[in-house]
Amino acid sequence: MPAHYSLPVIHPPFELLKRSAPILHFIAASVILINGLHHFNIHHASKIICYCQLLIAADVYLLLFFVAIGVLRDATQVNCIFRFIEMMTLMGIGLLLISDGHTFLGTVHFLLFSGYALIFFREYRILHSEAVDISRTGITIPNFVADAEISWQDIKMVIPKYHCILIETFRHKKILFQLRTNLKIEELQQIDEFCRQHQCTV
Repeated sequence: MPAHYSLPVIHPPFELLKRSAPILHFIAASVILINGLHHFNIHHASKIICYCQLLIAADVYLLLFFVAIGVLRDATQVNCIFRFIEMMTLMGIGLLLISDGHTFLGTVHFLLFSGYALIFFREYRILHSEAVDISRTGITIPNFVADAEISWQDIKMVIPKYHCILIETFRHKKILFQLRTNLKIEELQQIDEFCRQHQCTV
């Protein structure tokens, strides 16, 4: 019997963030495009910076096009890459505006940078934390900030099913996750036996 089980699950907040990704990309691309066009009309502005902003905006719009036609369906890793580019561009625009004396607009862009940095961190967490891990020490639950580990001493019962897993603690907290793929009969039996064994030994 394996000493560890990792079950890919559907995490509702993670799924909400995935569905919001195209809108967030569109907002960032539009802000970058508008800023690039604005700087393009300023005579003393660096044209290289303007062209870079226009190119980045075009790349993000191209990503949205691929998502719209269904080429990129589950593109969490691609989202992280583009989110990083967007947040660094927003930070650069903020620095540029503040250096030109536009403190208010620069601050707004820094706030946008902070928001996108937080989203980037959470999307990065999705890449590494979208599974319920069952081990000899307990069960690890995925979360945005840090995975929560529940020791077997705190677990009242675990009910694995073909399409979901239910965890109930002694504090009367019930945690239910839908599985991404249904378990096979052998897997279900092994996980059920593993959980019963560790619940009995703590």
